[in-house]
Parts: sequence; structure tokens; C-alpha cells
Amino acid sequence: MREKDNNLGHLLKELEEVRKDNTKLKDRLDRISGISTAIIYVLDTRGCFTFVNQAVEQMLHFKPQELLGRHFSTIMSSQEFEKVGRQFVLPALSGKTTGVENAPKLFDERRTGERRTKNLEVKLFTKYSDNKKVFAGDVTGMVDVEGSYSKSTKIADKGEGFLGSQGIIFDITKHKQAERERLELQKNLFETQKMDAIGKLAGKVAHDLNNKLGSIIGSAEMLRQDYGLVNKELSVYIETILTASRHAAELSGRLMEFSYKTDDSCQDVDVHKLIGNVLGFIKPTTDDNIVIQKKFASENPTVLGCISQLQSALLNLVVNATDSMCLTGGSLTVATSDVVIEEEIRCQFGFYARAGKYLLVSVQDTGIGIEESIINKVFEPFFTTKGSGRFIGLGLSCVRDCVKYMGGFVRIDSHPGQGADFNIYLPHAPL
Repeated sequence: MREKDNNLGHLLKELEEVRKDNTKLKDRLDRISGISTAIIYVLDTRGCFTFVNQAVEQMLHFKPQELLGRHFSTIMSSQEFEKVGRQFVLPALSGKTTGVENAPKLFDERRTGERRTKNLEVKLFTKYSDNKKVFAGDVTGMVDVEGSYSKSTKIADKGEGFLGSQGIIFDITKHKQAERERLELQKNLFETQKMDAIGKLAGKVAHDLNNKLGSIIGSAEMLRQDYGLVNKELSVYIETILTASRHAAELSGRLMEFSYKTDDSCQDVDVHKLIGNVLGFIKPTTDDNIVIQKKFASENPTVLGCISQLQSALLNLVVNATDSMCLTGGSLTVATSDVVIEEEIRCQFGFYARAGKYLLVSVQDTGIGIEESIINKVFEPFFTTKGSGRFIGLGLSCVRDCVKYMGGFVRIDSHPGQGADFNIYLPHAPL
């Protein structure tokens, strides 16, 4: 009897030690899950949460108690649920062999070992908004091995039954955003390199073209001087040669302007005075059915830049505006105002503009407008909607390069049939 009492006492002591060890282990696991910045969760066989740690409140703004007993589809869209829920994914793979490498990635994974879900990316909802965050995590199935106290149904011939799944989720939203920004920067770098190559090619072509045109124009002038007065028929041909050659020289000048980059001629430019000069150039060649007006609201119209390049940029915008109204008529308005950009913004064409004070020059027309499908292409070199021949599509690319060189940016607001509004933001010259 005493021996039995001793054995019972020893057994009770061992049980007490096991209980203490289990309590310590539970406390340790609770502390680990509590301080973890990743979401740790457990799902039952139906896909409902039976455990989720405190990190879910920081990442998704749900309190752990709010998710317990709820299905995991609560925190994702129906489209996302259909991509990661086994009740949708696995039936489509019935009878097919996927292997380890092509095994589907599921949020409520049942498999273990090499086929468990790793690096699953899933978009989850936050509690108070429809904003989606991107998460990545590993999921593994839990099984009840033979001999445990679970009442789950055993899998035939394997001695184990499925209890649910568990996983750990990390917020990779910032990493995905950084990856998108890296790709955007890479795209912009490629665009810059392409523009540089096109500029060098344009300069070489223009230089060679000018040499040929000089010879043609010089020879035509000599022919006109020697024979033009005595042979009227020959004079007509000579004038045709001179007209075509001078037009080609104008296109060559555009190419040179596109390829030429310098900061030697930077100076303070009075944009109001410059706009007045540009409109003075254009009015004599504009149809009577187009009304031209200017609205100057800026109190500080001075910017730092190259006056010839800025004049060419404004002239290109004004000419494009009048061309868009040549058939229907309309009104062209060139307006200025002072604006303040509070924080760095991403511009329409990829680069970023700094915060600060800007002079806004708006060139508005009531013409045919620009199709949405091409609005991001209009500043590309050699892109034109006016057909080949007279136009080579360098006008707006020169506008973009001039404004960007001055530290500004361009925005377009246009709809087909409703005209176009080209807004140029130029940094104010320092006082």
C-alpha cells in the first residue's frame, strides 16, 4: 500500500512538473505571438479562425476577438477568395498531377511537407476601408497523428486526420510599392537613354541635311539671278525648289532645336511679354473664325530659362491649338496665374516635381480635343496626328524638354470634341 502511495505521489509530482512546463511553454508562446509583427493564425477544418494574434489589429485593424469563429473569406474580396480557397481551386485540379513545383498555393492549406504553401501573396481588406494590402505568408496543414486526444476523423490507412491549417503572414505592401517604383524608375531611365540617342541622331541628321540644303538653295538662288528674269517658266520651277528647300531647312531647324541642349543662355524671362510676342506672331496667320485672348492673373510672371526655347515651346502650343480649330473655329485663351505645390507630386509623364511656387501658363482651345488612348503619346518625338509630309512630330517633344529642363512640368486636360488645356508649370525665378 505504501509503495502504491509512493508511486501515486511520484506520478502526481511528475504531472505537476508537466503542468508547470506546459504553463511556461504557453506563456512563452503567448509572448512570442504577442510581440510578433506578423499575423499568426489558425483555421479549423471549415476555414474559420480559431486563433489569431494581436498583430492583426495593427495590420488590418481587426481585434483578434472579432475574427474568431469567422471564415477567412471575411478579410478578402470574392475574387481573391476564389484564387486562394481550396473549395474553388482543388476541384479544378481533380485527377490531375501537379507535382511539388506546380502545387496550388492556398490560404487554407491541408498539405504538409514539400507541398505546403510557401510565399503565398494575397490581398486582404482592412477593417475601416476598402484599401487592399498585399501580404505574403507560409501555410501548413495540421494533422492529428494516431494516439493523440483529438476526436477528428482519421484518414483511412494513414492513421491521421485533418484538424485545420495554420500560417504566418507578413505585410509586403511597401515592398511591392518599392518594386513598382523601381520598375518605373527603370522605365524612365530607359526613356531618358532613348531620348538621348534620338537627340544625337536628330542632330547628326540635321547637320548633314543642312549641308545638302545649303548647296541646293545656293544653286537655286544663282539660277534665279541668272535666268529667272528672262525665263518665266524656269522661274516657276526655281521658286518651287527654293520653297521646298526652305521648308526642309525649317524642319532641319526643328531637329537641331530638339537635339540642342545648353544652359549657357539662362536668364530671367518675363513670360507675359513673351506670350504677347508669340500671339503677335500668330495673329496675322490665324483664320478670322478663331478668337485669341489672353488672361494674365500672375503677379510674378518672371522665370529663369532660355528665352528662345521657351518662346518656341509656347509657339508650338499655340500653333497646335489653332490647328485643332482650323475647320470649326473657336477660341484660344492663354492665361497665367501663380500656384503653390505643397508637396512633391508625380507628374503625368513619369518624373516628379518638387514642392514650391510656380507660374502656371495655360493654353486652352475649343478644338477637336485629344483621344484618351494617345494623350500620353503626344510628347513623344516624331509622334503626330497631322499626317506625314509637312509635320514631323517634334513640336510637343520640344515643349516637354524645354519645360522639364527649366524644372517644371506639363499637364494635359482634354476630351474628344471638348478642346484641350495644356498647363505648363514653371518655377518662379528667385527674387
